[in-house]
Amino acid sequence: MKYLLAILSILFLVACSKTTPIPPKKNIQSNYVNKKFLKHIDFHNQEVIPIKIKNSFYYIRQNGKIMKTLTFEGKADKFVDGLARTKLNGKIGFFNRNLEIVLKPIYDFAFPFHNGISEICMGCKEDSDELLDGGKWEKINREGLVIQ
Repeated sequence: MKYLLAILSILFLVACSKTTPIPPKKNIQSNYVNKKFLKHIDFHNQEVIPIKIKNSFYYIRQNGKIMKTLTFEGKADKFVDGLARTKLNGKIGFFNRNLEIVLKPIYDFAFPFHNGISEICMGCKEDSDELLDGGKWEKINREGLVIQ
């Protein structure tokens, strides 16, 4: 336990020097950062902001709750219709501004919502050109129900 505290202290000092909190554990839907790390984050009077940790973006709330988000054009995936995308275990889902998963990560791909509708793909694969190949495309509403 003492060694773990020593390691965390070292990581804290390194993180503070770069003003970046320690990333959350892998494969966890949401996590909380230590309150000590929150002191080093400027929220610009906003409750939720994007932060970059290494090569990934996360949204963080003032209470320390954190959620990994997708990256689009070198920036954090934006909230559209109140939802943003996350990728867990290779699948895409959606979370709200409270950083709560509202649509479980079950989709192989999903576009952001627009006017309450998202286009999702089940069974599609990314090819060598980072294009999507195959699969079944459908439209869903904010409840995750397939619509016509």
